[in-house]
Formats: sequence, C-alpha cells, structure tokens
Amino acid sequence: MNKNKRIYNKFEYYLEDMICSLCLYYGGKKFGCRLAHCCCEDEKCEAELNGRIGRKRGFTRWDI
Repeated sequence: MNKNKRIYNKFEYYLEDMICSLCLYYGGKKFGCRLAHCCCEDEKCEAELNGRIGRKRGFTRWDI
C-alpha cells in the first residue's frame, strides 16, 4: 500500500460488541452457550490486549 491509499472504514471490535447475550449461539440464561468454545474468543483477546474495552460516550451520534 502506498502513501496515497487510505482505509476509511476500518472497523475494530470492542469488548462490549461481543457480549454473550448478543451472540447467535446463546441459548438464554437457562441453556447458556450452545458451542463447546466461544466463536469470538480470538477477537475478545485481541480487543482486550489493545485496550478496546468500551466505546467513548456519544460514539453512535452521526450528526456531530
């Protein structure tokens, strides 16, 4: 990649994006996760190592 190219929409997962209740495989309080191991574990570890725990307040406001 040369100096004239930019990546505008580089999305990074935060730890708050990957809570179990939002997961496709979460069966609720009674059943828990249906998988043997979490499908998002590597993204969770990477987000925690890079300090991406929670987003700044007002992140979802697009009219700023």
